[in-house]
Amino acid sequence: MKVQVIYSSLSGQTKKVAQAIFDAVAAGDKTLHDLKDGEPALDGDVLLLGYWVDKGGPNAEMKAFLPKIQGKAVGIFCTLGYYADSSHAQKSLDAGIALVKEQNILLGSYVCNGALSESIIARFRKAGTSGPHSASPENELRWEILQSHPTQAELNLAAERFRERAYLYQKYRENGLAFSSIV
Repeated sequence: MKVQVIYSSLSGQTKKVAQAIFDAVAAGDKTLHDLKDGEPALDGDVLLLGYWVDKGGPNAEMKAFLPKIQGKAVGIFCTLGYYADSSHAQKSLDAGIALVKEQNILLGSYVCNGALSESIIARFRKAGTSGPHSASPENELRWEILQSHPTQAELNLAAERFRERAYLYQKYRENGLAFSSIV
């Protein structure tokens, strides 16, 4: 079974999650691919797809890429500079899932806190101190706290989630069982 981990990262946080997942997946045939290097051939049995959240969903490169995936077992993960247990985080993850769920089998998903890129923080600071993405004291504090994310614990959780799901999918196939979408 071949596993492809394909991601898009702005600040390097999604790349960290993708690398942790890649390292944990036990498949003998696996690849790690950054979309900034172009779109890979979709020849894996399992595709684990990661993006950074932009405007409540996948960033532009991943948003354009996801609908091209058909007939695969996929997992979706994302990072965002907000709280991973918030409704905003869930909606941002669901936006990515919506782009693949009709044509693929969903193995699972994961959303992770991630430090914002310096360029995005600079843009928010230029906007002043009012508005949802402004440089308000509350947002400045959140940005400071999230600079340490993803943590090792978050990376381990993402890695375990998809290591286990890829293994489970493989075992279903080996035993002639149909795997139903989890999400």
